[in-house]
Amino acid sequence: MIAKQVEDFIPRLDFILPELKKIKLYDQESLNSLRGTTETFPGFRSLPLVETNPFLFEYINFLMFFNRLIKPEEVKFITHFIQLRLEEDNKKEFIHRDFYELASLVYLSETNLNSGTRLYDINKNIINDFKFVKNRLIMYSGIYLHMGYGHHGTDIENGRLTLNSFITLK
Repeated sequence: MIAKQVEDFIPRLDFILPELKKIKLYDQESLNSLRGTTETFPGFRSLPLVETNPFLFEYINFLMFFNRLIKPEEVKFITHFIQLRLEEDNKKEFIHRDFYELASLVYLSETNLNSGTRLYDINKNIINDFKFVKNRLIMYSGIYLHMGYGHHGTDIENGRLTLNSFITLK
């Protein structure tokens, strides 16, 4: 699989989004200190939803299973978290690879066609460019290099808010 895309992924996002925005976000240094990790990322990130809001964690799992993106019996590990990137994070962004078999994003903020996620081949040539459309899910193989772009806004109300997921299969 190179990538999949699902429009209107979260039914009634207008009810779910306020709950997602209540989840505490941390900058890289604070999150690494709290978790004892050395992750590198621009912007702000939450703790895993399984820790911060188990209901939303299970709801997102259900939606992935319901949309046949993954099968429950094939999942070894899955995590979801919220990420906020602001205009100032554009200079900190970099092409990278995730160390999971599958990764996905749900774009939560208002549509911004100057923002999105690009997938790259090994030579860093763009092979896919997903535009930031509110409530669009993109899922892609973790082997692909990728990078978010067009980060915007100054806070959670107008910035680039996403629901990120990492999945390992059995």
